Amino acid sequence: MTSWVFAGLVLAAFAAGWVNAVVGGGGLIMLPSLLVGLPSETSVATVVGTNKTAQVVGNFTAGVGYLRRQRPDWRMFLSAAGLAAVGAVVGAHIVTYMSRAVYTPILLVVLVLIGIYTWRKPLLGMGQSSQGGKHPVLVPIIGLLLGCYDGAIGPGVGTFWVLTYVAVGGYSFLKASGMAKICNAVTNIVTIATLAIHGHVWWRVAWPLVIANVIGGVIGARTAMKYGNGFVRTMFLIITAGLAARMLVQLIWGI
Repeated sequence: MTSWVFAGLVLAAFAAGWVNAVVGGGGLIMLPSLLVGLPSETSVATVVGTNKTAQVVGNFTAGVGYLRRQRPDWRMFLSAAGLAAVGAVVGAHIVTYMSRAVYTPILLVVLVLIGIYTWRKPLLGMGQSSQGGKHPVLVPIIGLLLGCYDGAIGPGVGTFWVLTYVAVGGYSFLKASGMAKICNAVTNIVTIATLAIHGHVWWRVAWPLVIANVIGGVIGARTAMKYGNGFVRTMFLIITAGLAARMLVQLIWGI
């Protein structure tokens, strides 16, 4: 790996941390960068493990920054995080069997659908004092599925967490973002532990990326808290559209 490639990975880690802190979905920046930057013989499981390690501290740091000002609904939050952890174990064990040719089109469709859904509902998640609490059983069930997806694939799961807490749980974007980051960190930790046992984490590459990701996360969380729900919603739509376009290009032209 050349110094220029390594510098590019560090920059990608910073950008992923900022995006994750604002609205989630930083994995769709970090994971493709690792797939391009790491040697071609690197296994998919090792790429996934290194990607998770690079982002886990940033997710946790950003989540804590949100929750210091936006107190979570602990009962729903803990139940969702607990089931997500179980799902992550399952997903991490099947990651080597996943085909990008299968999940990329599915994820692309989901991104387009959630972007349209959010755009069509301008008041969704905009309440500053929204207490949420809707569908206390459905949110943890979705968390189980998101945990499994995160362990097996990962990119975009932060965005899916935010949308779950907003559209299904009934929370504002700011509160949803805080709970989403912590849940994402939980599934990251479980996935890392599962893959690391089998040697699928490239630690020498991961640690510098962790630092860059944390810095990006801190700046992103402060930016979102400063500008509020409207800013987060706008960034949500922009990031969703950008991720969908990126995946469409990858699907059609393979780049």
